[in-house]
Amino acid sequence: MESQAQKSFTYARRRPELTPCYKIIQEHLNSFLAEREAESRPVPDYVKKEFEAYLRCGILTYGFIRLQCSCCKEEKIVAFSCKRRGFCPSCAAKRQAEAATHLVQNVLPVVPYRQFVVSFPIPLRYWLQSNRKLFSKIHRIVTQHINLYYSQKALAIGLKDPKPGSVSFTQRWGSACNLNPHLHILCPDGVYTRGDGRPKWNSIEDISDDDVATLVTKVSQSVLKYLRKLGYLDKHGEVVQNPIPDDIYQDSESIGMSTVASIAGKIAFGPNAGKFVTRIGSGFGFNEEIPLAKGRMCFSINGFSLHANTHINALQRDRLHQLIEYIARGPISNERLEITAEGKVKLRLKTRWSDGTTHLLFTPGEFIEKLMALIPPRKSHLVRWGGVLAPNSPFRAAITLRPEVKKGFQFRDEQGPGKFKNYSWSKMLRQVFKIDVTKCESCGGDMVALAAIQDPDSIQRYLRHQGLDPDPPTIAPARHRQGSFDFDQAAPAEPLGNITNLD
Repeated sequence: MESQAQKSFTYARRRPELTPCYKIIQEHLNSFLAEREAESRPVPDYVKKEFEAYLRCGILTYGFIRLQCSCCKEEKIVAFSCKRRGFCPSCAAKRQAEAATHLVQNVLPVVPYRQFVVSFPIPLRYWLQSNRKLFSKIHRIVTQHINLYYSQKALAIGLKDPKPGSVSFTQRWGSACNLNPHLHILCPDGVYTRGDGRPKWNSIEDISDDDVATLVTKVSQSVLKYLRKLGYLDKHGEVVQNPIPDDIYQDSESIGMSTVASIAGKIAFGPNAGKFVTRIGSGFGFNEEIPLAKGRMCFSINGFSLHANTHINALQRDRLHQLIEYIARGPISNERLEITAEGKVKLRLKTRWSDGTTHLLFTPGEFIEKLMALIPPRKSHLVRWGGVLAPNSPFRAAITLRPEVKKGFQFRDEQGPGKFKNYSWSKMLRQVFKIDVTKCESCGGDMVALAAIQDPDSIQRYLRHQGLDPDPPTIAPARHRQGSFDFDQAAPAEPLGNITNLD
């Protein structure tokens, strides 16, 4: 059988307008926005811009890069992407591939790594989502305890002034398209110390089940203590008052309602408002939360969960690449979406739930509501660095593989002063997707980038010349919804004019 490395890949233009996610938003977005306006719950601008950018992503009418073969003069074009952080499946896939490639080849030193996955109690999730400062503080508490674990293990074997590190990814969703902010923290499985003026790597004893149980207990106790100190909880752990949400959650009722409903697995708007999301499968009822499968190095207490069983050896760089792709992935995939014959949205779960549920069923408006809750508000940090990997750490430049390389890629191969990036655009495609877009598929010659076409008139002329449709996909207008009829019986009757008696 031909291996993955030996397979021949050719470039095929992406057609987002043919995917289920695009069709749903294309047909129902304006209706959803109009309904929220009619309810006096308008959707905030950053959410509208996210959806509008998605509807332009990968569409040639809104601009593209033009390439030409230097030998046979054959051309190909590549449409621009939206580069948003919300739900766009294509941009999320590019971002996860780019992040994994950059971290493995340029940043993370060749040492063992361990992943810590931390999830939070359901009542705390809305607080974390709606208050950035609270989330930052609780994130700091979690990472401090993990760093303290490594430091204490190092001190116990006689190491002086140990320095741990971490890179943390915030995932804000579950496989059910629900809002579930949790942390994937990747840590060098050991510590650095100073040796002969340079950082020296030191491995420590493997983590045990008792260590994980102790760690999750300390994390939960510290977080609860902090929440009591702020006056949000009483001494028994009962809610006394809610933290003040960020401005966007105070100004936009629609965001607050969709967030609460998404966390609870319910619907916020429309005829099914307040009901649980419809399940498909052999199960019945609703369990509020999917039962957490506890296993080796996985413990839960007070609603806090910590999983620490994923360990990667120093030389398993391919496996490290796969892990980073997993923790940097996007919330949805078109492969798991289906539009039913009745026009509803069917979402396949990654794994069967314990009650037998295999799919979830949404109306188009309910699905858009779920996507809205997953869009990160502005100034929300999704990746954070700590310890020796922090940007201001004196160790970082000495331990990272290529500290001069910045994340991202550039279109042309030339390197400008102070702008040394991870890859050129063509090398990034070749590295990640096994596609060499710089080679002509007809004669094998070099494809040269001619220009980035952005002028609307130039775009129209070029597409017509190539026999391509110059018009963008049609976005359906808002559907009219009949309002309630208000009949005031106290009002005087209008004269009906002359009436002929038929008797």
